[in-house]
Amino acid sequence: MNDIDPQNNDYADGIKDSHQAPPVYFNVLFYGLIIWGVIFMAYFLLSGWSSHQEFEQKMEAHQQQITAK
Repeated sequence: MNDIDPQNNDYADGIKDSHQAPPVYFNVLFYGLIIWGVIFMAYFLLSGWSSHQEFEQKMEAHQQQITAK
Protein backbone atom coordinates (compact mmCIF):
# COMPACT_ATOMS: atom_id res chain seq x y z
CA MET A 1 0.00 0.00 0.00
CA ASN A 2 2.73 2.50 0.94
CA ASP A 3 5.41 2.31 -1.73
CA ILE A 4 7.54 5.19 -0.32
CA ASP A 5 10.60 3.99 1.55
CA PRO A 6 11.23 6.30 4.56
CA GLN A 7 14.91 5.29 4.58
CA ASN A 8 15.34 6.63 1.05
CA ASN A 9 15.63 10.38 0.48
CA ASP A 10 13.86 10.16 -2.87
CA TYR A 11 10.34 11.01 -1.73
CA ALA A 12 7.47 11.38 -4.17
CA ASP A 13 7.36 15.19 -3.90
CA GLY A 14 11.07 15.63 -4.58
CA ILE A 15 11.87 17.30 -1.26
CA LYS A 16 14.97 15.96 0.43
CA ASP A 17 15.99 16.43 4.05
CA SER A 18 19.35 18.19 4.25
CA HIS A 19 20.08 17.53 7.95
CA GLN A 20 21.76 20.91 8.37
CA ALA A 21 21.88 22.79 11.64
CA PRO A 22 20.13 26.17 11.71
CA PRO A 23 22.40 29.24 11.35
CA VAL A 24 23.95 30.65 14.50
CA TYR A 25 22.11 33.98 14.18
CA PHE A 26 18.80 32.09 14.15
CA ASN A 27 19.64 30.32 17.40
CA VAL A 28 20.80 33.58 19.01
CA LEU A 29 17.62 35.36 17.91
CA PHE A 30 15.37 32.48 18.97
CA TYR A 31 16.81 32.03 22.46
CA GLY A 32 17.28 35.78 22.88
CA LEU A 33 13.59 36.37 22.25
CA ILE A 34 12.67 33.66 24.74
CA ILE A 35 14.88 35.29 27.39
CA TRP A 36 13.50 38.76 26.55
CA GLY A 37 9.95 37.44 26.85
CA VAL A 38 10.59 35.92 30.28
CA ILE A 39 12.21 39.13 31.53
CA PHE A 40 9.41 41.28 30.07
CA MET A 41 6.74 39.06 31.63
CA ALA A 42 8.50 39.00 35.01
CA TYR A 43 8.86 42.79 35.00
CA PHE A 44 5.15 43.41 34.51
CA LEU A 45 4.00 40.57 36.76
CA LEU A 46 6.33 41.36 39.65
CA SER A 47 6.50 45.16 39.43
CA GLY A 48 2.97 45.70 40.70
CA TRP A 49 1.91 47.56 37.55
CA SER A 50 -1.75 47.15 36.78
CA SER A 51 -3.72 48.46 33.85
CA HIS A 52 -6.72 48.73 36.19
CA GLN A 53 -4.79 51.03 38.54
CA GLU A 54 -3.58 53.11 35.59
CA PHE A 55 -7.15 53.39 34.32
CA GLU A 56 -8.40 54.50 37.74
CA GLN A 57 -5.67 57.16 37.96
CA LYS A 58 -6.49 58.53 34.50
CA MET A 59 -10.23 58.54 35.24
CA GLU A 60 -9.63 60.41 38.48
CA ALA A 61 -7.49 63.01 36.68
CA HIS A 62 -10.17 63.34 34.00
CA GLN A 63 -12.92 63.78 36.60
CA GLN A 64 -10.85 66.51 38.28
CA GLN A 65 -10.49 68.31 34.95
CA ILE A 66 -14.24 68.15 34.35
CA THR A 67 -15.15 69.42 37.82
CA ALA A 68 -12.56 72.23 37.62
CA LYS A 69 -14.25 73.74 34.54
